[in-house]
Amino acid sequence: MGELFDGWSWWVEDAFLVHSPDEPEPWFKPWYITKTEDDEPKLTTEQEIDLMNEQINVSKGFDIDYKLFRCLFNYHPVVLDDYQFVEPPETNVDLLNRLCEKSIDDYNQENKTEFEFVKPLYANFHMSSGIMFLITFEVKDPVDNLAKQFQARVRYSFLDKTEFVFCRPRPTKEVSTDEDSVGKGGSINEDSVGVAEENAMKNL
Repeated sequence: MGELFDGWSWWVEDAFLVHSPDEPEPWFKPWYITKTEDDEPKLTTEQEIDLMNEQINVSKGFDIDYKLFRCLFNYHPVVLDDYQFVEPPETNVDLLNRLCEKSIDDYNQENKTEFEFVKPLYANFHMSSGIMFLITFEVKDPVDNLAKQFQARVRYSFLDKTEFVFCRPRPTKEVSTDEDSVGKGGSINEDSVGVAEENAMKNL
């Protein structure tokens, strides 16, 4: 994806199919694709594309339940303790810490708030003239001393300036998951959304 128009980095990229279980030749399946042909709901490749796009559209790419898919798409979860985006001894969580801290600092300045960054919870990414990170993270609100969740959309580049697209409180809207709810705004248990914190710590 290139820079075609002003504000293009706000554009929510649709899912596109990378690999399908219908392919005749075997392909490497990352750790987060665990669904088998015997697992419910049994979806066609076209239904999986529709379901993935609905989850992306509803959550703007932040919350994706990867357990529902046998296909491999352009969206992937970030493994926090891996070093896919950094040089050891750093891990991905060190990079996400920096991106989240800058995001919440910008939010505080713009909104005259004093939220304190705590930790990243989980994140998705896709390629977009760099790497588009969709990060869900925890902050502490000094007003009531309660933990709250925020989301940051950041286009990270190894070569160009990193773009902090937006930072916001996490919306409460839920994400549909099953084939009967595709296009109908169904819901999902939050415990299974997005590859939760414990799954984000798995190695590829």
